[in-house]
Amino acid sequence: MGNYSKNISERIRHVRIKEGYCLICGSYGELTMDHVPPKGAITVSKIEQKHIFEILGADNIKLKGIKSNNGSRFKTICAKCNNEIIGKNDQEVSSVIKELNTKIKKHFSSFHSINNSVSVRFDPIRFCRAMIGHMLSATIVNYCRQEPVNSAYFTPLQNFVLGNDNALNDTHDIYYWFYPNKMHFSGKIMSFYNDGNFCIISILSFFPIAFLLTEKNKGIYPAQATKLSFNDSHIIMDLSLQNIKYANFPFISLKGNKMYMANDATCIVSYPIK
Repeated sequence: MGNYSKNISERIRHVRIKEGYCLICGSYGELTMDHVPPKGAITVSKIEQKHIFEILGADNIKLKGIKSNNGSRFKTICAKCNNEIIGKNDQEVSSVIKELNTKIKKHFSSFHSINNSVSVRFDPIRFCRAMIGHMLSATIVNYCRQEPVNSAYFTPLQNFVLGNDNALNDTHDIYYWFYPNKMHFSGKIMSFYNDGNFCIISILSFFPIAFLLTEKNKGIYPAQATKLSFNDSHIIMDLSLQNIKYANFPFISLKGNKMYMANDATCIVSYPIK
């Protein structure tokens, strides 16, 4: 991959590729850039990317990130999956996020807010299909160099994104909560241990939502999280600040018999820069 300065993020080793296996459909060919978060859901700007432990590590404060003038992007999926599979569902994410932003701004600017929550009507299948598609794509290009194999965790997610509405019924649960930060975070696969319960998780967080996947009936999540059902007609987001210190889950202060494990390269942070 070449020689790189120790003063720049290791992320630079995991972004360059032309052809490979699409991380959604598994086909081999030319790969395209996927914006994560989707372009319509945020204001696309100049950003910098780093691995999560480069952000958390006190010794890496001066470490340079990988810059992009056009938002956070991942070259890991084919054009068909990018445009026809994820792309046709991105409008649902964009419209939901824009309406959430409007209602959240109104909530915090009003002295007369009675409730600590806002709700937005949505199509849960389309919304989750787009969000999970972006979660699958937001990772290192190394995986695109490996021929696809079946995975108890990832294959149902791929099948769901490709159109099987029932693919997650027996394998995954979905949670979401208010995420108040400008920093975007994508973690394709991690594991969390909490007092005897071990669970594999994936997460995509960008203002104003943290979107979490967990193994079925094994979920570990912050107290303010809401479980998402495909029968839901609305996203109902709790805006109470009571548990806001857990908004960055899973990368939170740990107390007691708890720990998390992750491959640093697959947990990627992006943030706007001037």
